[in-house]
Amino acid sequence: MNISDINLDNFKVVIFDFDNTLALHQDRNFFETREKSADHFYNYFLNAYKYPHIFFEKIEPCVRSEELYNLTLELRKKGIKMFVLSGMRSSFAIKAKQDFVSYHYGPDIEVFGVANQSLKVEGVILISKLVNCNINEILFI
Repeated sequence: MNISDINLDNFKVVIFDFDNTLALHQDRNFFETREKSADHFYNYFLNAYKYPHIFFEKIEPCVRSEELYNLTLELRKKGIKMFVLSGMRSSFAIKAKQDFVSYHYGPDIEVFGVANQSLKVEGVILISKLVNCNINEILFI
């Protein structure tokens, strides 16, 4: 299914994933690179925290998805709220993720983090309660 095939009229909220969805990592092995050693791991998160404005530009280079950027333009026209829900091992990276999203997709998209991928279901439920909509009115990308 292509994004253009989705009837957006059925949705009040769109929730995006971050890694390799909105942020296309140039280093395909970024998870393994980050975890090479304790020093790599700690430096990754310290750099994300200390340099959030440049982290995903210079330290862990990512580019935006042009297809999803164009989708965000359509979602705004329709008044659909947008969020990012990212599985995060550490909240030290949340500022860097928010800065990347704000710069590349717009400042109206809020980034939330959950401790692991399996908690995304709970995150979606919390967002549905936050914006007062039904789960079936949420599109997760």
